[in-house]
Order: sequence, then C-alpha cells, then structure tokens
Amino acid sequence: MKYAKPDQSYEDHLVAVFQAWRQAIEMKRHLIDKMHTLYGISTDEILKASLLSIALHDIGKMNEPFQKIMASLNGGAPFDRKKNFRHELSSFPFVAMMGAELRKAAPETLFPQTPIEAIAVLGHHLAVDGDLSSFERERIQKDACFIEEGIEEALNIAESFFKRMNWNQKFVLPQNKSTPYDLALSTCKKALPCLTKRDGIQKCRDFYVLIKGLLYYADWHGSGNIKINYSVEKKPRTLVKDLQNRCQKKNIQFKGLRPFQEEMGNHLGNLIAIAPTGSGKTEGALLWALKNLSDMNNAKIIYLLPTMNTATQTWQRFVDIFGEENVGLCHSTAELVTKSETDKNINYESWEYRQKILFDKSFLRPITVATVDQLLSSGFNTGRWALKEINAANAVIIFDEIHSYDGWTLGLIISSLKHFSRLGSRYLLMSATLPNNLRNLFSEELGETQIVEDRSFQNSIRSNYTMHSYPINSKDGIQDIQQAVQEKRKVLVVVNSINLCQELCATLKSLNPICYHSRFIFKDRKDIENHIEQSCFVISTQVIEVSLDIDFDWLFTEVAPPDALVQRAGRINRYRDKQRDSQVHLYKYSDVSKRIYNPIFDPRLLERSESIFKSCQGNLSEKKLSNIVNDVYSDLDIRETTEYIEARSMYKNTQNRLLGILDNIITDEKAQTRLSKYHTVTVIPSMFYGDVITLPPRERAMYELKVPLWYFLKNGKIYSGLPFCDMEYDSYLGGKLKIDNRIENQFV
Repeated sequence: MKYAKPDQSYEDHLVAVFQAWRQAIEMKRHLIDKMHTLYGISTDEILKASLLSIALHDIGKMNEPFQKIMASLNGGAPFDRKKNFRHELSSFPFVAMMGAELRKAAPETLFPQTPIEAIAVLGHHLAVDGDLSSFERERIQKDACFIEEGIEEALNIAESFFKRMNWNQKFVLPQNKSTPYDLALSTCKKALPCLTKRDGIQKCRDFYVLIKGLLYYADWHGSGNIKINYSVEKKPRTLVKDLQNRCQKKNIQFKGLRPFQEEMGNHLGNLIAIAPTGSGKTEGALLWALKNLSDMNNAKIIYLLPTMNTATQTWQRFVDIFGEENVGLCHSTAELVTKSETDKNINYESWEYRQKILFDKSFLRPITVATVDQLLSSGFNTGRWALKEINAANAVIIFDEIHSYDGWTLGLIISSLKHFSRLGSRYLLMSATLPNNLRNLFSEELGETQIVEDRSFQNSIRSNYTMHSYPINSKDGIQDIQQAVQEKRKVLVVVNSINLCQELCATLKSLNPICYHSRFIFKDRKDIENHIEQSCFVISTQVIEVSLDIDFDWLFTEVAPPDALVQRAGRINRYRDKQRDSQVHLYKYSDVSKRIYNPIFDPRLLERSESIFKSCQGNLSEKKLSNIVNDVYSDLDIRETTEYIEARSMYKNTQNRLLGILDNIITDEKAQTRLSKYHTVTVIPSMFYGDVITLPPRERAMYELKVPLWYFLKNGKIYSGLPFCDMEYDSYLGGKLKIDNRIENQFV
C-alpha cells in the first residue's frame, strides 16, 4: 500500500480530497459563474482544470524517498529527510502534460494556455518564484525515482474522478524526458513570461487564484476529514436578539434598531456609512453583511481595521455573537491572542491546532477579523495570497475607520477594492468623520456606491470642549488632570508619543492610572487590555482612539488631527447622556507631535487643527465637529499626492513583475502596506534573555515588542539568532528607550 500521509493511504487521501473539492466548488459556485461571465469560458472547462490539479496534486508522492519517509514514520527503518525529493515538484510534469492534453481536446478554448494548474500544484506547499528558490535540494538531486506501480495507481484514481464527473479523460505518462526540476525551471523562467503576456496577466491571475484556492480548500479539508464551514447562516432578527442580550449584560438600555442601522441592514450592494462614534455602526455593518451574503448565495464576511488591538477587540465581540468556530483573527500577533484564549491542554503541534492557525491566516473562516494589511499584502503576492484572494473575491468586505489611512495605504485600498469588485465582492466603508474629499474619492473611483449618513445625532452635543494654551505635561496641565481624578471623574488622557505617556504615568502614579501604548510585551499588554474597560483613569497614546467600546467622563488630550480628536472624544460620554458632565480638554501639541502627525505629508495639519478648535470651544454638536474636519482637510485632494499615485502604481507593477501568479520571495522594500519613514523591528528586551533563550518560538513571541530600527542598531545584539535590545522595561510602564537626543526615540 502506498501512503499519502502516515495514517492515510494514497487512495483514501485522494478520495477525501475529491469529496472536499465537490463541496468547495458548490461553495464557490458564485465565483465560478462570475469567471464564466467575465471570460466566456464554459463552467465545464473551468472545473476540468480544477479537478486536474486535485487529481494529480499528490502523484509525486509515488516516489521512493517519500514512501520511505512514510514507512519510517509508521515504524519502519529510519530515513534521512535530507534525501527527500519534494512531492509537489515530482507532480509537476504530470499536471503540466495532462493540462496540455485538456487544451488540445478543446482547440478553440479561451482558457489560458499558461499551465496554471501545474504552477498551482508546484506551489501548494512552498513559494514559487522564477528561479525555483524553494527547491534548491532538488536542483542538485534531479531524479525523483518514481515507483512505477504507484504512478499507475495514481493515474487510475485520477481517471476515475473524471469519470465520476461524466468526463472521459485518458491519463497517460508524460513523454517529456526532462527531470521535474529542469521542466519546472524552464516553465517558470522561460515559458511563463511569454504565455502570461499572450493570455493576459489579469486573466491568468484570476484563474490561478481560483484553481489554487480550490486545491487548498480540498487538500486541507480532505486531510482533516472535515466538512467545509463556509458561511454563517444567522438571520438578522437573530442578530438583533443577540445584540439585545449583549446590551443587557453591559447594563445598557436597548431601544431596538435605530433608523440608521435599519437603513444599513436593508441595503444591497456597496455602501459608505458615516455616523458618530457610539451610534452602532458595527451592529449596522453586521446587518448589512448578513443581508448581502444571503443575496450572494454563500459569501464570507471580512472585517478590516487599522490596528491589531482594535482587530482583536472586534474579534472578541464577534466570537460572542457568532461562536469561535465561525470567527477567525488575522494579524501579525493573532496567534498569540488566540493561543491565550485557547484550551491550555491543547497540543500546539497537533493537526487540529495547526489547522486552526492556517484557517485564520487564510480567511477560511466564515468571518475573518483582520488588520487591513492582511488583505492588501495579497496584492503583493506574499504569504498564502491566492487563498486570501479566492475568499475575498466572494465576500462582503467591511473597512472600519476608513479615514485612518494615509495616501499610500488609501491608494492600495482603492486598487484592492477595484480588483475584488470586478470579481463580485461587495464592500462597506465606515467612518465617524469622512471629509468631503474622501467621499468624492470613493464615489468616483469605485463606481455605484450609496452613502448612508446618520443625521439623527447631528444636533446632539456629547461634550464641552476647552482649548488650553499650555502643554499637557506642564504644571498646569498636570494639576488639571489631578483635580479631575480627585473629583472621582472617570478620566482618559491621550497623548501623541510613548515617552510622554510614560512620563505622565510616572508623574501621576499615586493616582494609579493604567498606562497603555504599543511598547509592551504581549503578555503584559494583554493583561492591561483586560482591565481598561473597568478602569477609572487611563493614560494612553493614540492606540486607544479607534473601535474600542469604552466610556469615560472627561478627556485630556494633546491636539491631534481633527478626525483623530473626534475619535478620542468618542470614548467620552459614549451613550450621550444629556445629564452627564462630559468635558474634552485640549492641550498644545509638542514638536514631536508634528513629526508623528504628518500622515498626508501636510506640515501645517496640526496648526490648522489647533487653530480651528481654539475658535470653536464650548458645546460642539456632531454636525459642528463634522464641519471642523471638512474645513481642516478642505484643500486636500489625496489623489494628487505622490504617495497615492505611487501606491496605485506599485500595486499594478508588482503583479506585472510577478506575471500575476508567482510568489513574492524577494520582497521589494516599497511593496509595503504602510508608509513610514521610521522603520521598526521586533526585539526582546535583554532583561528577558534567561527567560526566553530555551523557549520554543511560539512562547518566545510573548516577550517581543517593537523599537525603532535605529535604536536597535545602536543598542541591540543578536544572541543565538535572536534580536535582544538593551532598554529599561517593567510591566507598568513598558519598554523605555535609553535617553538620546535624537528626536526619533520619541515616536510611537
């Protein structure tokens, strides 16, 4: 018997994968039909190409090294894995040859002549570039040493799958005498540039994503013998009941859906939603998502946020509503978050755990909550980009806090939305404050899009605003905060840099504030986040200003851009209690702030923000705040900024450079989702050396934090391959950089 896995024969595995594939194509029917409409290629042709990749993806396991590994794992003689020959490379000649046979049988086909099925199989475990960098061992070994009777068995199984689909297709041995490595290298390096140019790079990319995505679906679910959990089936009325229960738990009066939320929930198609913080946009977004995914006959929900913290908080809210099995979290530290929430007895090396992480990272859950970078990076062909794209291509995509991005990231967002819209995705863009120039950008670039605006709060006043002429860390500023805390106010302080946050916390330590910023190691940050909602005194940087469902009495804040200030003020008197004494105190910004808040390369942004709030103090209505934001940004057309133009160009040029389908192994330093002049690196504070040096990578990550690159170059060292960095650290204030006159050490 030949094996595909230690506990699964080759035939059993292929049958399980085939059955999973049949489920997957039903789940992806909407996308397959869309591809038929876009390119005029019959559904049968599309499905035959897909089934080919399924039927032969593991035929390369019928080589001697792989079967010896299986025998070794099942109790046989030990085998030196260095002598292995990658099975996906062994499979390549078979898939390439049979793909050519399918095209010969349909000479008039419009299906790409590019061997996308073979490239998909070649890359279903390792990244594939034009030089086959992932297959260096096989470059030397050359020979796959096939097992003749095994190959015959595999071809018979493949043929049987086609028969079960009522397609007669004879499977034969490849006639090409080249080794698998030489054939794959010649294809990737020489043939692909010509073939993709002739077929069209966009067309090749679209079909490659479909073929490879379906292969991932079938292989992963077949390997785990699990059914595909594709989309949530919750009805809107059930969601409303869930929301009512959640309000009761939080001791908040539930008065039913607001007209704004009902309008969102009744809309089919693309939508821009603008409503003040605390007005229920998230709930309205879920109602819109459920309405649209039902209309799309199976679709996923992808909810994107600007920061890891807000993504984690939103993921926890959605898990309460939809269940953990239906909601995935995807950002760079998501595994640490989900691990801390998981059963402590789970085996982290088990297939079940690895499957959970893979599914979360690939948008496979019915609902994925992620940072926006996780979607945008797929445009640069990094990671499992094809799987993310096949899921985003059949999804309702929500961008929360859409105002939060600079010209570079907005350029990528527009490119991404235009790409997925043509494949059938629907999107919702949300913000508390959206300047008119951004409304115009989205409406003009993205076509038919309705704008829903909650005007019911326009005349409502949440807080009284006061501008102070002195800095927040001056003697007078400190006294203001002390007095409010001593009067038993629930106080939130937000400043623009970590250093100032730590300085204020140290100064006001006797009042027991929570210190919250981005330079804590994970295990301490997690503990802090668990206590913020219950705290009466928090001093934070801007990491606290978006998406958190928290509620304070008074806000003390440095001046920031007007949209950021509105977000911060949204954490005060969140539910608009007219009887509540709610105040916002604004303080003069520092020189450090000017360097931080230059998101659109506008050097006078803070000056204009301070000036307009100085002239508009007192009780400010939501309408007045919206007008302030529009006034500050009135002269800006983001489409004319260099960053926006370059980002749009980078998105397109990167895909062209990679011929649409190759993986991005040598990352272009400009192929990034956020633009920053101040690069950061992940390090471990040196004081934790003894704690982490023997820990496995997953547990070691609990001690990591980020510092500016220049600081690491000056104060860091590599020990045992790990980046350690000298700094003060404690669980109350977080990481403190050594004093340096360079201004960069002040940055968030």
